[in-house]
Amino acid sequence: MAKEVDLIKEKLDFVDFMRSYLTLLPAGRNFKALCPFHSEKTPSFVVSPDKQIWHCFGCGEGGDLIKFAMKYENLEFYEALKILAEKAGVAIQASGNRDFQANSALYKVMDAAKDFYKS
Repeated sequence: MAKEVDLIKEKLDFVDFMRSYLTLLPAGRNFKALCPFHSEKTPSFVVSPDKQIWHCFGCGEGGDLIKFAMKYENLEFYEALKILAEKAGVAIQASGNRDFQANSALYKVMDAAKDFYKS
């Protein structure tokens, strides 16, 4: 499964993927946009093509393209992975449903821990 995730990340251009959802403005080596997860007037959502990550300095959300797809489209890990794999032209090996539920649960636990430590 990890190989497929890495392959998807390699094949999809991170900035083009983010542009399909947001209007990105150049900001040095990075790009800025208005955060889609909270209302704001000044862009605080930063996309780093070098690191292949995004982060909002307003609400504290961040992650990779899978996390963005999960949050923006309100999807579970496996659903987001299937959509991204289709866009990248990568075949996902169907391992047991238990693996995908575990990955989804891990994302939820990490989000809860992040929110706990943030507060």
